[in-house]
Amino acid sequence: MSEENLHKFQAIADCAVFPSLYEPFGIVALESFAAKVPVVVSDTGGLPEVVEHGRTGIVSKVGNPNSLAWGIIEALRDPNYVQKLVNNAYQELEHKFSWDRIAKQTDGVYQRVVAERLQVVW
Repeated sequence: MSEENLHKFQAIADCAVFPSLYEPFGIVALESFAAKVPVVVSDTGGLPEVVEHGRTGIVSKVGNPNSLAWGIIEALRDPNYVQKLVNNAYQELEHKFSWDRIAKQTDGVYQRVVAERLQVVW
């Protein structure tokens, strides 16, 4: 989907639903966090690492249509609850998933690998 169409979709969406059978990281959920769209995701791959059930979104059981339907209804039924999820998700995005934080974490991993490699070599 083009960026333009994605932004149009997010502007009108009441919630974003990702019933993935597998999702390595969950960037799609983060895009929805940034757009302030509530999310319903499957409990597979990296999605549950990104979406905390009942705090930043709704996590449903993978491959279970009843669980998914419940999650969608849960995300739409109470505007105050949904706003809380959206606010928490946006804060989580800024705090836990900011590019500065991710870059520092990545640098830390590289530093540890280099230090361990130097110990093995010497």
